[in-house]
Amino acid sequence: MYRDLPPIHLLIAFEAAAQQHSFKLAAQALCITPSAVSQQIKQLEQYLNMILFKRLTRGVELSEYGKAYLRVAEQTLTTYRNCHDSFLYQMANPILRISMIPFVAYEIVIPALHEFKSLHPNIELRIETSMSLTDFEREPVDAAIRFGDGNWPDLEVHTISPCYCALVASPQYIINNPIDNIRELSGHTLIYMQRSMNDWQRTTEFLNGYSVEHNTKLVMDSYLSAMRAAEQSLGLAIGQLPLLSKWLETGRLVTLNKPVMIPEQYYFVFRKTSVKKEVLLDFYQWLTKKVKAEFNYAES
Repeated sequence: MYRDLPPIHLLIAFEAAAQQHSFKLAAQALCITPSAVSQQIKQLEQYLNMILFKRLTRGVELSEYGKAYLRVAEQTLTTYRNCHDSFLYQMANPILRISMIPFVAYEIVIPALHEFKSLHPNIELRIETSMSLTDFEREPVDAAIRFGDGNWPDLEVHTISPCYCALVASPQYIINNPIDNIRELSGHTLIYMQRSMNDWQRTTEFLNGYSVEHNTKLVMDSYLSAMRAAEQSLGLAIGQLPLLSKWLETGRLVTLNKPVMIPEQYYFVFRKTSVKKEVLLDFYQWLTKKVKAEFNYAES
């Protein structure tokens, strides 16, 4: 049967008395009374059921048990102090690990990181790109930017922006492949994302419907690669605003219809119990302002 561990303050008193060879001097070093040091040493001896000091006329001397236990106390307190200092440093200079899809990272966050760093020089931001849904139970990630319905009850969820969809293509593609009727896309290549193979069928529901069953498919592994494929005139793609606004503003892609709002939105999520909540909200507020300032979209 294991005994309860002694409180940490008893080890501090023991270490000080061992170093000073005196309860009185230990008390001065700890800013407490000599009787308090004496009482704490007695409590520690009772926990261990052994005598740690020889009480002398002028001071104290470690017993053999005391010499052995001093190594335990010093190692324990050194670890405690180092971990405590590390914790305080991390809270003062936090590292934020944030997961997001590559497109968000490369097109929105990374180009503006210098702005965030100037506003929050003490925060170290580490961007992790992934197309997979972050598993907060298994992955060392502090927060994630997610696209969906916002129904993640185990997480704290904050809206970044609504999402609008439109069919997009490169200007050159439209020149080479004129589209007279947006509902008649037969003969065109439709660009799909591997993880969202039903997006075209769903999008038609918001665009008053048309058949996409017999079109040629080009399947890409991410939203970024799908947009680049469209930019290279390889087919038509489903563009999301506000993410794609800069590409549209610079003419890399053009829309074939008026953007339509869809139920899914972009969210910033993190653990409800996160000790970094305050700095995570700092990043969220910066990101939201960045999206609103730089990516223009029209709500309808």
